[in-house]
Amino acid sequence: MNDLVLLCLVMFIFIRAIGLGVSIDFFYDSRDHKFLFFMLCWVFWIIANIFPILADMTDVNSLKEFYLVLNITFALGGFVFYTWGFFTYYMNVPFRLLAVLVMISFLLPLLLYVILGFTFTMLFSVFLVYTLLLMGYIIPPIKRKEFVKYMGKSIRWYYAIVFLFTSYFPISAISFLSGYSYGVYNAEETLLIVLYYVPSISSTVLLIILLVHLEYTISSREKYGLKDKYSHNLGNIIQAIKSSSELIKLSANLTSQEKSNLELINQKCKESVKLIKEIREL
Repeated sequence: MNDLVLLCLVMFIFIRAIGLGVSIDFFYDSRDHKFLFFMLCWVFWIIANIFPILADMTDVNSLKEFYLVLNITFALGGFVFYTWGFFTYYMNVPFRLLAVLVMISFLLPLLLYVILGFTFTMLFSVFLVYTLLLMGYIIPPIKRKEFVKYMGKSIRWYYAIVFLFTSYFPISAISFLSGYSYGVYNAEETLLIVLYYVPSISSTVLLIILLVHLEYTISSREKYGLKDKYSHNLGNIIQAIKSSSELIKLSANLTSQEKSNLELINQKCKESVKLIKEIREL
């Protein structure tokens, strides 16, 4: 294995470990089950990057092929879980479908490897990876209204990821026509390795940024929504108190102390109105 390829794989492991840490932190704070999907995604991707390194350390060809099959199998599982977690932001997807996709991503490559051999298994698995990527491009426009609503300003990061993934397709095709399989683990051409791995590494970083930015966007939107709701309700309560005090003032039998208390209530209502205006401007 070329040293540059090994460096890229180590970078993948490091970056994906950061993604795992971010997902664990979000799950710990929110207890939202969608972050379990993201956690599984990063774990599977980390494991997937370990297998090519193990394959390079063995001289047994059958074991080397098996490690590479496990590599793309766990990569497929990671794609399934990340795509699923991302979709749950703005649409409901049946859990049975997730179970079917997970079973396909794990069992099918191994079954094909046993029956049809290494080459066909890798080609078919790469096809599944591309299919999952295309799902990430096609489904959001179909659910555009819900998608734009939940994404907000985070949509710019989504488009950046789409651009990087799109650039990956022709590079992957060039590497395949050059005789290299998935991962170009045996490549020696520095330019090809750089062109192959830079979009993948960059898109992995952007996937983490997208997740963080999207959570921040949703949190800010919910905060402002609650702020408007509570400030509006408090304003109505203050208005009701002030109106009631004005009606009590019309009574001719108020003592001086009662009038003083009503003036204090009105003064505090005015101060509360000012505070509510300040809260709305935050």
